[in-house]
Amino acid sequence: MFYSEIRNKQTVFSTIEAGSGEPVLFLHGFPDNNKTFSHLLEPISKKGYHCVAPVMRGYEPNTISHWSKLHINDLMLDILGWMDDRGWDHVHLVGHNWGAVIAYACGIYYPMRISSITSLGVPLLKNYQETFLWAPQQSLHSWYLLLFQIPYLAELTLRSNDFGLIDFLWKDWSPDSIPNADHLAEIKASFQNPGVLSSALAYYRNLNDFLTDSGRESILGIIDAVVGSPTQVLYGLNDGCFHRNLFEQILKESDFSGGLRKVGFDHTGHFLHWERPEEVIQNIVFWLQKNKI
Repeated sequence: MFYSEIRNKQTVFSTIEAGSGEPVLFLHGFPDNNKTFSHLLEPISKKGYHCVAPVMRGYEPNTISHWSKLHINDLMLDILGWMDDRGWDHVHLVGHNWGAVIAYACGIYYPMRISSITSLGVPLLKNYQETFLWAPQQSLHSWYLLLFQIPYLAELTLRSNDFGLIDFLWKDWSPDSIPNADHLAEIKASFQNPGVLSSALAYYRNLNDFLTDSGRESILGIIDAVVGSPTQVLYGLNDGCFHRNLFEQILKESDFSGGLRKVGFDHTGHFLHWERPEEVIQNIVFWLQKNKI
């Protein structure tokens, strides 16, 4: 495994990478960083893949962006820019948390360039309104969304008690797991950099942005769209971030014209790639091999 960089035009993003072969982009979410995939890259790369895990936009000082440049559509353009930078016509995407949301968007808008998608722990948000029918308790799971909408208060709350809320979210979302203390310490250190925490929170705040063109396109495009790339969704049955019914009842094959595969893991939460790494690796490799570039 080695450290490198990848570009979208003039913006440089740090990466960790392993192997050579068909390209696979690993997209992290919140509260996390690209090293969340470090233990997956080597074993997957040995199957003949070039695994690349970039630091997502806004999560390091040199990519901090104004909130208006952190909509789903803007983040999707980073994927395309990275592909152009490396000369990749096609790519596989593996996304966790926000990374999965962005992967879905790429499969909606650019299915001919996305050879496969593996979503870790996140359902397609298209039918989220059905949550009240199938998983009314999801409103309790999603309490943090309201907090994150409030500028200054959200940042203050997250920074308090040595970023204690990050510890809480990891434990709440994966209640059967003990988080890696060193990894959490590195996440907290990254959020100490001026502007990084607010940039990361902008992902959430832009979910309510109907005032800008990019905001409307990002939200409405996912609500009224079909994922054209072959997609598998791996999820924990004890996920404290997204209730299991969002995967088992709301995910519909008709919303995935390229095909849908779902695999749930018992006694597993939101950070399933930490809790069940061997099984997650096996399923990712299976999907990559099934959908060769």
